[in-house]
Amino acid sequence: MRGMTGTRLGGTGPGAIPRDLPPANYPASGGAVGQQEQESSTTAKPEAPIRPEPPCVFIPGQEPESRFPTQFARLFFGVITVLVLYYSYAIIKSYLVDIFLALVVFFTAKPLYRVLTRLLFGQRALASALTCLILALLIIVPLVTLVGIVAKQALEFSSLLGQGMQSGTLGQWLNAKLVLFKNYSEHYLSYLKLPLPPDQIKVESLVQTILTNASKFVYSNAIAFLSGFTTFILDLALILFVTFFLFLQGDDFIGEIKKLSPLSAADNEMIVSEMEATIKATLWSTVVVAFIQGFLGGLAFFLFGVPQAAFWGTVMVPASVIPVVGASIIWVPGVIYLFLQGNWTTAIGLLLFCGIVIGMIDNLLRPMLLRGTRSTPTVLVLLAILGGISYFGMIGFILGPFILSLLLSLLSIYEKAILAPAKAQEASLAATSESEK
Repeated sequence: MRGMTGTRLGGTGPGAIPRDLPPANYPASGGAVGQQEQESSTTAKPEAPIRPEPPCVFIPGQEPESRFPTQFARLFFGVITVLVLYYSYAIIKSYLVDIFLALVVFFTAKPLYRVLTRLLFGQRALASALTCLILALLIIVPLVTLVGIVAKQALEFSSLLGQGMQSGTLGQWLNAKLVLFKNYSEHYLSYLKLPLPPDQIKVESLVQTILTNASKFVYSNAIAFLSGFTTFILDLALILFVTFFLFLQGDDFIGEIKKLSPLSAADNEMIVSEMEATIKATLWSTVVVAFIQGFLGGLAFFLFGVPQAAFWGTVMVPASVIPVVGASIIWVPGVIYLFLQGNWTTAIGLLLFCGIVIGMIDNLLRPMLLRGTRSTPTVLVLLAILGGISYFGMIGFILGPFILSLLLSLLSIYEKAILAPAKAQEASLAATSESEK
């Protein structure tokens, strides 16, 4: 390059600038190039500072980048999801009732678990195991005790029947009661034009037939009873096993479900709180009603002269949980016993007391306790219990109010999120049209 002294582009001398690097990377050794670079450096504008790119913010009206860019990808994901959900349901279908009961126990016994966690200085696993052990003892010990007492009473009753049959006192007693019943009922049967009972009844053969059929029934159902008891123990173990992990991870699991819900955080919290309140109210109402019925039933048996009133009152506590029949499975035989004894007045008194007082407790107190935090009409709660038992079986006395609570929560969300804005917009349009007029 002519006119340049002291440096050459692409040369090999001491002042040469290599071709592969820009000259600005090397200091000028003098001459015109150095003067030119100095002038250019004094006149060059300073470079603008590099600013970081703003974060990606979703702007309404602009769709974010999709993970499924094609229709086939969306279809493939949907099909796979449906298949996985179906087979997941098929896997746990047999244990859905146990899982639901574990949730019931989890929500109900959570205060006890929290107290034990504080007492054990934050040892959550130990507190969970201890809570499950306490629950198991509260269920198994009364059940085994009750079964033992019933078995003992059944053996004593069978022994008394055998002794009465051998001595003949049972036949004489039954003949006297049947004659009394025959004389009392002949008037009403003749008035209703119904056939009268025979004059002679072979009591011994009748009792022998009853005992034979009863022994056959017990023998044929003994295996089914043992199988059912084994199934009950296995289900109880599974329920407590699931409850153990719910105490440890239940809140996190519910939080993950809330994240998957498209509803707002407030709506999700309302649904979960209503479900928890309903489950607690259902279980506690069942326990309270059962103990009240057992206490009143035992008191009635004592006042009206039924023997072993304390025992039958205790048996009435778990019997009141049985759907439809409830405690009547215990007090109706007590009424029959008093009738057979010839105590007509006390029998009618026991019938009226148990039928009205105990029945009213079951039909009125239970729905009142089941209202929970929401002012649900009592008739709706009662229908939810009866309909749940009719459709789901015994578990329906919890599932019925549970589904009713979920329905009312969804209706509340619908009213607040859809109906209220629509009504407000309609009122605004009406006000605008009125102002224009």
